[in-house]
Amino acid sequence: MKKILFPGAFYIGSDILNDFVSIARNYGKRFVFIGGRTALSVSKDAVEASFSGTDCEYSFVVCGKICSEAEVARVEALPEINEAEVICALGGGSCMDIAKLIAFRRNLPLIMIPTTASSDSPCTFASIIYSEDGSRIISDYAHYRCPDVVMVDSKVIANAPERLIAAGMGDAMTTWYEGFACYNNPELKPAITETALMLANLCRSIVMKDGLAAYEAVKSNTVTPELEKVIEANCFLSSIGGLNTGCACAHGFGDWLCTIPGGHDFMHGERVFIGLITQLILEKYPDEEIDQIMKFGRAIGLPICVGDMRVNDVDALAEKAGIELENDHFLVHLTCDHSPEALKGAILKQQVLADNL
Repeated sequence: MKKILFPGAFYIGSDILNDFVSIARNYGKRFVFIGGRTALSVSKDAVEASFSGTDCEYSFVVCGKICSEAEVARVEALPEINEAEVICALGGGSCMDIAKLIAFRRNLPLIMIPTTASSDSPCTFASIIYSEDGSRIISDYAHYRCPDVVMVDSKVIANAPERLIAAGMGDAMTTWYEGFACYNNPELKPAITETALMLANLCRSIVMKDGLAAYEAVKSNTVTPELEKVIEANCFLSSIGGLNTGCACAHGFGDWLCTIPGGHDFMHGERVFIGLITQLILEKYPDEEIDQIMKFGRAIGLPICVGDMRVNDVDALAEKAGIELENDHFLVHLTCDHSPEALKGAILKQQVLADNL
């Protein structure tokens, strides 16, 4: 069986939060916004203003920086949640994961308002649960549907730190390469639609063409056409492409990197970008393409090897990664040699290429 999953609606524009109620009121009248302190501080006023003169009600709930079982339970027990008709996530990936879990458990409409373009979380149906200290992924949930509405204010994104848009591009770049790897796997290919594969390819094309200009736009806090194209790639195309194709080494190795000392100091998109380059080496992509992607990563400040994560003994890390990822649920999607020895060799080669770049 083939299938392709989408969010109900995707909106993007400068100052779009001023129109929040006019877009969202069909889903209910009592809204609760779950977000981190920083995200709420930059978006709360615009959201509140949109409720002026309406009969809708709203409340704001501050959540923690890590989506853990304890934090989900704490937020869900708040009285504001019990009174809500619509759950809204306002912020980054953690608040979105928390909001998804709560909304889908309660069968309530879900609206996503990302304040960064740092990941593809807004449009997906997945929630990732971390350990309390954020060092390990405990589990991930595949919910029964995607969010009802995704609303991205490009002015908010333009005023966020440039590291966030870069991390989103690191995540988005994996979409095509992992999707194509899964498409080449005879066990996975029958379930992947041509639409999903082409959206994944479009995601990569936009990032490579407009990514540097978008990065420079954020550095100058300016909304440009290139920035809005990259927001679309990071938040929508990466979500839909990845959700409907699959993951491979980029996410398998990238997720594993959060378990090393200091690994959680790096963002998801930064870690999986390192995983992507590792995957390209394993799959024997042309040297010119690998070089192009590594140079692109350097240009927008992404780490391109484990040495950039302050790893001193790269050989020991490569050995450990090879052993611990031998039967990883994402790496096994590769059809090339991904044995412990091959993975170790790819990590070491990546370090050499980065050092010589």
